[in-house]
Amino acid sequence: MTTSRPVTLQQVADRAQVSRSAASFALSGRPGVSESTRSRVLAIAAELGYFPNRTAQNLRSARTGIVAVYLPKDVSVLSYYMEATFGIIDEAELSDHTVTFVPHSAESVARLRADGIIILDPTLDDPVIPRLLELGLPVISGEEMPQESAQVAGTVTSDHAGSTEEILDAFAAAGAHSPAIISPEERMSWSMAIEDAYRQWCGDHGVDARIESASLEGMAETTRRATKRLLDSGEVDAILALTDGSVLTVVTSAANHGRTLGSDLLVAAAVDSPVLGYMDPPVTAVDLRPREFGRACMRLLTRALEPSDSRGDGRILHAEGIHTAAASAEESDALQQSVETHVIHRDSTAGPLHRPLVP
Repeated sequence: MTTSRPVTLQQVADRAQVSRSAASFALSGRPGVSESTRSRVLAIAAELGYFPNRTAQNLRSARTGIVAVYLPKDVSVLSYYMEATFGIIDEAELSDHTVTFVPHSAESVARLRADGIIILDPTLDDPVIPRLLELGLPVISGEEMPQESAQVAGTVTSDHAGSTEEILDAFAAAGAHSPAIISPEERMSWSMAIEDAYRQWCGDHGVDARIESASLEGMAETTRRATKRLLDSGEVDAILALTDGSVLTVVTSAANHGRTLGSDLLVAAAVDSPVLGYMDPPVTAVDLRPREFGRACMRLLTRALEPSDSRGDGRILHAEGIHTAAASAEESDALQQSVETHVIHRDSTAGPLHRPLVP
């Protein structure tokens, strides 16, 4: 029995009647060969069934071909992070990268081999994040770092303040006069931005701010207790739940408290999930477009991994997209990476409470 051997780059070059280096340039998309040569090499490679040896290429370029993703603890069952991660994987495939995950231990960082790192929703005082930054690899932050960090190559952010104000305005239009929020106990920049926007809105409207916390660890139980504390006050008539997956607990806890969704209690979610559209009544939520968010993070990392000479001498990738002293305003605008959000207004804010916003 004969064993079929993989087609080599030299065989492709011989068939196309070009040098081995020219064939490599044509297949990798690098400049240095004519378009007619590139087309001929690509056609012959497809005909012969040639596939580049990525492992050998990475060894020659000192690249691993791996992108590392670091998520907050206790989020593996939340749909937002699953969708964002699939977005990273979708985009990584386009640049021939493999995605791996970083465990939540500082010791594991020393063994990490990757070309770059994407940190989704970095948490304040997470001991692993400084270790990741110390590796000297390009790091993209999905949402702002909650502390100053010069090592971050770029940041992809969403407009949490704007969506929060829109939801609070919808609560007020439906007659709610005492909205509250349930925020994650873990300190992340996106949740702190929502809290700041909420406090600002309350101050502008003469409303007392009510913020309760629920931990990602044991989220169902901590959310239940937070909801009870809010409803026991007898004043709260609307709740914005910040964490993906916590809204269901808010609704069931409110029902056990004798409150009716859409009637004497309005509920909204700062993060949408598929199940919310099937609730009766459905729950208003913010569509953060997590899959596109993940893709934007990976696109920015791919940009950061380009050789410095292909970006322009002296350019540095900064947070909130790409801003460089050397880049033109037009180029900076073209390279800016951000994800638009929008509020999905569903029927949970439709049943007016018939109370003025300010008592």
